[in-house]
Amino acid sequence: MKAKLIILTPVYNDWKNLDKLLSKINKLFLNKIKQKFDLIIVDDSSSEKKNFSKSKFNKIKNIIILENKTNLGSQRSIAIGMRYIKNKYKKNYNLIVIDSDGQDNPLGIIELIEKFNKTNYCVVARRGQRKESIWFKFFYEIYCFLIFLLSFKKIRFGNFSLLSFKDINKILKDKNLWNAFPPTLSLNLDKISFITIDRDKRYSGISKMNFFGLANHALRVFSVLRTRIFYSSIFYSIFVFLILKNNFLIIYAFFLFSLIFLNISNFSLYVLNKNNFEQRYKETTISKL
Repeated sequence: MKAKLIILTPVYNDWKNLDKLLSKINKLFLNKIKQKFDLIIVDDSSSEKKNFSKSKFNKIKNIIILENKTNLGSQRSIAIGMRYIKNKYKKNYNLIVIDSDGQDNPLGIIELIEKFNKTNYCVVARRGQRKESIWFKFFYEIYCFLIFLLSFKKIRFGNFSLLSFKDINKILKDKNLWNAFPPTLSLNLDKISFITIDRDKRYSGISKMNFFGLANHALRVFSVLRTRIFYSSIFYSIFVFLILKNNFLIIYAFFLFSLIFLNISNFSLYVLNKNNFEQRYKETTISKL
């Protein structure tokens, strides 16, 4: 891979996990990939003190930390990181996005690079086996099913991905990136390659992605896919009406009201957040280790 390689990761009070992750990535680059990389950390207004230094990671050329003024969440932290990378590096770079808690197995980086070298377009890691509780897995499957049912889009991947600078330029033109990265990627890139990687356990601590976090994430994903959901809502409304006809009008009214409420929520979320990206990016402070 001749282009400069950059790794982007959002962090919120996960400095110990990040230190362990970077140790594994550094070893991986030392023994397998044999290339140096720049690391961009987006600190999502952490309350914990940073406890690592650049000196022990000899394969990391530069470490740059972007500090959010307030806690924005991992998706918006990724958007801010991408905006900074586009402005700083301009072109001729490839970007790997990875979570900082260890759930994205760093060995997957090799697979991402190998797949990218074969196809020369964006590669995302589909999630295979997961290590979360059975209840979280259950609700995650419902979440994926609802996305497909309402938008006819299969989105079974998270942040772990490899993109070229051209991909980044395309994605950043879409303000939906501010709400959720995976569906924005899916909507804007014509060609995407997939690999499948099992989801590991966090190195330590409790995951911030619980049932309520998943529900909040789902609303943001729905807002990105709002146009598809709007058209599918019309289709389902007509389809259900033709089946029920004059029977079960109360059920139909409830069904119709739910779809209307969902579409209003999606549009409102988009309108309320579309102008926040630039403002929050300007509030970010930048430091270098």
